[in-house]
Parts: sequence; C-alpha cells; structure tokens
Amino acid sequence: MTPLLTHASSRALLPSLLLLSLLLLFLLPVLSGCGTQAQNAAKVQNTLREAQRHAQVDPNDTQAREWVDRAIALDPKNAETYVGQVDPNGVFPFLNVAEVFNTVGDDSALVEYMSQAAQKFPDDQRPLQFLVDAQGRLGRTAERKAAAAKLAVILTNQLAKPGAQNLEGLSAARAQALWDSGDTAGGTAEYRKGIQAYPTISFFPNGLAYNFAEAKTNLPEALTLAQNGLALAQRSTSDSKDTEIAIIQDTLGWVQYRLGDLKSAELNLQEAVSAIPRQPELRYHLGTVYAAEGKTDAARSEFSHALRISQGYLAAKQALAALSVPPTPSSS
Repeated sequence: MTPLLTHASSRALLPSLLLLSLLLLFLLPVLSGCGTQAQNAAKVQNTLREAQRHAQVDPNDTQAREWVDRAIALDPKNAETYVGQVDPNGVFPFLNVAEVFNTVGDDSALVEYMSQAAQKFPDDQRPLQFLVDAQGRLGRTAERKAAAAKLAVILTNQLAKPGAQNLEGLSAARAQALWDSGDTAGGTAEYRKGIQAYPTISFFPNGLAYNFAEAKTNLPEALTLAQNGLALAQRSTSDSKDTEIAIIQDTLGWVQYRLGDLKSAELNLQEAVSAIPRQPELRYHLGTVYAAEGKTDAARSEFSHALRISQGYLAAKQALAALSVPPTPSSS
C-alpha cells in the first residue's frame, strides 16, 4: 500500500502537525498509562525481527523458531503476534509470525504456528486462512479440508452478526473456504450469489473461474468468468489495481491452459508473473504451460523458482521431478 503521506508537501502538513502537537498535550497523561504496553509491543517486534533475520540467513536455522517462541511468550494472548496488523493509514506494517515464515517460504513452520494460533484464538479466521494456503502448497489435502471447514463456520458466523462489516470480503472468503473444504456446490452457490450482489467486484467471478479451472470443470464458463473479472479489474480505481489485474491474468491463463490454448495462457501468465514475481502458484502455472509447450528449460526454471519461494511446494516438486524422467520409448 502507498502511504497516505507519500505525495503530501511539507507546507500542506504544517496545520496537521500543529494540531497533532496540541492533541499530544492532552493525551500525554493517557499515553503514559499505555507505556508498559507499548514497550512490550516494541519488544515483540524486535524479537520477531531477530527471528526473521535468522530465517532469511538460513531457512533451516532452528534459531528462527526459538526467537519466534520468545516473541510469543512476551504476549501469549495477542493474536496480532501471530497474524499481524496494519496501521489504518497503511504506513507502519507490523511484523508477525506468519510473515517471518512466509518471507522464506517455510510452510511447515507456518502450519505449525498457525495451528497453534487457531487453537488459541478459535474465533479468528486469519490463522486458518494462512493454514489452508500453506497446507495446500504442502499437499496435505485432508488437513486442508478440515481447516477450511472450520474457517467456513467462522465466516458464516461473522456474516450473521448484526452490523457486520466488509460483507463482500467475508462472502468471498466463505465461498472459497467452502470450495476448499470440499463443498463445491456450496462454494459455487456462494460465489454466484456474490456475482449477483456485487457486480462491480472482480474477485467473485475470478474466484469461481479459478476453482472451475482447478477442478477441470465448466471450463467455457470459467473462461467467460475470468474475462469478465479482468474487465472489472481494469476499470478499478483501487490502489491495488495492478495486483488485482495480475491475479486475474493468472486465473485466465490457467483456464486457457486447461482449454488447450497454450499460447494465450503463456502470454497471460508471463504478465502475471512479471507483476507478482514472488507468488509461487503463478510460477508453477507458468512452468506447467512451458512444460506442455515442450519448453523444458523454461519450465524447469519456473518450477525451481517456485520452490525457492516456497520450499515445500509439493506440486512444483513433483513437476520438476517429472521433467527429469526420460520419456518411455514407444514400442515398435
């Protein structure tokens, strides 16, 4: 996210700074009472930074987990230590356990700590969302379905609360959780409901198109859905428009691959990878298209890159290994 102050001139900031100074005079007594809490939060952040440093130097370094455990011990009842928070202005992102292991693609550690967080904070959907993604990359299908089923229940409850906020986001997350849990009929119905209720939001048609492509079903409709989603994203005025477009180009390319349109798939996936180079699924998709086109070296490069981003990514491991297996000679 672009900080809100990035393009502000120093002259324009002067009135705000004066107001802030006045506010601080009145808030100092209150802030002093929060000093201990702020100091503890700072200790958590410093400890997590040390964990991240160890993880980046050597992803297999056990000291990273030791520092993470110390950070959790400093504030064991705070879910933000596990899954983080972002300042409302998007200016100061806070480091968290999920980010420490996401940075180096250690999905095994991510599963371990998000499982711990899901048990400690059973009404919080965020640990389960990380858990479902990581288990998917690791190929732990049964565990992923179970986590997704729990996630769907939490999201259903949140949608039912009076005055619930971000209904479109919760609805889309619930649709995907239902799909991931194995309830494809329920997930499809939720996505279709979202397409009707929020016709200008791209992630409903995109999500349904991607799931159809993954399931190798309803592919002509998936193509139309992805194209519609891309058109919506291209008209978006969101700060995240470029990322949104790239995600849908990945979906469109994956659908085109399933339909056998390899050239179009390659072009869309190349653009998606160029925009989001550190997303392992996108690298895997592009590598799969290259392999289908007989571009073995390019495919090997993409699968290897996916594994550098996500060490335990099972699909990429299997695809890379398949490239090394010589073809079976045909019988004469």
